[in-house]
Parts: sequence; C-alpha cells; structure tokens
Amino acid sequence: MSQLSKSKLFVIFVLFIFIGVFAAGFYTLSDVLIEKTVKIDVQNIIEKDGKNYLLIDERELLLSKDFYDKIELEKYNEYKIKYVYNRLKKNDGEVVVLKRYGEQPWGK
Repeated sequence: MSQLSKSKLFVIFVLFIFIGVFAAGFYTLSDVLIEKTVKIDVQNIIEKDGKNYLLIDERELLLSKDFYDKIELEKYNEYKIKYVYNRLKKNDGEVVVLKRYGEQPWGK
C-alpha cells in the first residue's frame, strides 16, 4: 500500500511541475516588445515611490536612473525607445533602450 501512495505522490508532483512550467511559459510568451520614436516632455516623466516612470501609450514604464539621466529636455525632446510589457498585467513595463533621435551609435 505504501508503494501505491508513493506512486500517486510522484504523479501529483510531476503534474504540479508540468503545470508550473506551462504557466511560466505562458506568462513569458505574453511579453511584448515595442520600438518607437516619441516626443517626451515634462508631463511624460513622473516619480513614484522613489522611482522614475515614463508615461507612454497610457503605460507607466519603469525608467532606470541611467536612462533618466540621459534625457535632456532642454536640448532634445524626440527619443527612440524600446520598452517591454506583459499583456497579462494592466499597467507594467520597462524602458530597455532609450536614445536621442538621430543619435549615432558612437555618440554619447
């Protein structure tokens, strides 16, 4: 009888692992990468909980300190950005690339 309960336990364990891997894969496949040129002004940048966010396409996109420091609104307002968000979450996302429009790869 203990052999039967061990095999049932093993089947349940394998089933949970399969469901977990399937759910993680589905969540990961729901990521979307967007690349676009945007005009940024002061109203597009907000600070919340000590972090900076860029408001684009009705999304609050997390903006790293490096990208935040790269934005020079007094000189330039047009930037090429790439951002990632997950379709399963309502309002998440993160800027993964930010360059001044027209900036060359060898530029600052």
